[in-house]
Amino acid sequence: MQTLNNPIWRLGGVLSLAVCSLALQAAERGVTPGGIAYVSGGVAEVEEEDLVAQRKNFSFWLTTASKGSGAFLADARVRILDGRTRQLVLEHTLDGPWLFVNLPPGPYRVEATYRESADSKEQTLRRLTTIQKGSLRQMLLYFDTTDLVKHEIEGPPKVNPYALP
Repeated sequence: MQTLNNPIWRLGGVLSLAVCSLALQAAERGVTPGGIAYVSGGVAEVEEEDLVAQRKNFSFWLTTASKGSGAFLADARVRILDGRTRQLVLEHTLDGPWLFVNLPPGPYRVEATYRESADSKEQTLRRLTTIQKGSLRQMLLYFDTTDLVKHEIEGPPKVNPYALP
C-alpha cells in the first residue's frame, strides 16, 4: 500500500504508540460504587508526576513502605471501611506505593495486607483515622520486608507527591 510508506502516516503511527505507552504508565484512577474517587500508583516517573498534579483533589493519602529500609511497596491490598457502620468504602490492590482517596468527613478503618513473596507470611496492618471537613490526612504503613530503597540503587526520586503545593 502506498499510504503506509508515506512518512506522515509512519510519524502518526509512532506518535499514537507513544501516547498509548504514556496512558499505560499513568496512575490508576477509579471511582467506587459509592462514588468515592481514588488514584493509585507511583512506580514510574510519569505516575509520580501525575500523582503530584492530582493530590490536591484527595482528602486521604496513603503510602506503603518497608519498615527496615523505607523502600516503597506496591501490591498491598487496601480496604477502607466506614468507622461507624463498618461498611466497605474502598477495596483496591495498589499498583504502586501511593493511594489517594477523596473520603468524605468521618471516621474510617484502614486495613492493608501485604505479602513479600509466595514463601513469606502475609501481614495485615490496621489503623483508624478521621477525615475532617476541608482537611488532608496522611498515613504511612510500614511492613516487615527485605526490600531495598529504590534511590540506593537508582538515585533519589525526582518528585515527592507528599510535598505540599
